[in-house]
Amino acid sequence: MKVKKLNSLLFVLLLSAGTVFANSDNEIFLEQEGDTLVLTIDQVGYGNKFCGTISSGACATDMTITGSNITFNLDQLGNGNQLFGPIVLDQSNIDMKFTGDSNIFDWNIGYGGSADSLDLDLDITGDSNEWDFDLGYNASAESLNYDLTITSGNTNIFTQVFDSDNNKWELELAGDGNDFNTTQKDADQILIIDYEGDDGNIDIIQQSGTCPQGTTTCSGIINMEIDSDDAVITINQKDTSD
Repeated sequence: MKVKKLNSLLFVLLLSAGTVFANSDNEIFLEQEGDTLVLTIDQVGYGNKFCGTISSGACATDMTITGSNITFNLDQLGNGNQLFGPIVLDQSNIDMKFTGDSNIFDWNIGYGGSADSLDLDLDITGDSNEWDFDLGYNASAESLNYDLTITSGNTNIFTQVFDSDNNKWELELAGDGNDFNTTQKDADQILIIDYEGDDGNIDIIQQSGTCPQGTTTCSGIINMEIDSDDAVITINQKDTSD
């Protein structure tokens, strides 16, 4: 199924109460702009593409989702899938479930406009996946509540950068040989990690940043519960003045 450059109002009317289904080896092209949308996509198969345009079998441009009061539910089942694109959403909910191996995900939230007050839930099951996630890449992205659950996943690579205020991130990771890198910048960051697995590599940078106006102290909090053998964990926690 292909959805590409639909009129914003028409797109909202078609999908606000509907579901888009895509079978094996499907391509979804999405450029969405508008408010108060409910978008549900179930994508099942091998080598599915979810982006803006396709070239030579790969995502050539990013899919885009822009608006406020958006509810976006994505369930992607299969191997070798690709998901690329920026999210510019305020006061929205994103719920995603990925099941499969060798998938590639590359997301920017707050790339070309604000992305404040987001509730983001991700559930990943599978091996050898690559996840690249940037929050507040080029604009405001504050007050994020982010839950990431990785179940029975081995040798996955996760790279995540948060450049925004007032974020809470909870990570549950179960699997061996995972490579996990995260950077948190700016004020009032909370990171909670529950990790169970062997031979993993966890690298955390938490930088408290500049306090919001009217606030004299900023906090950076890391809570970790680790059950692991032969893991390497590196934490660099500091204030910008240090």
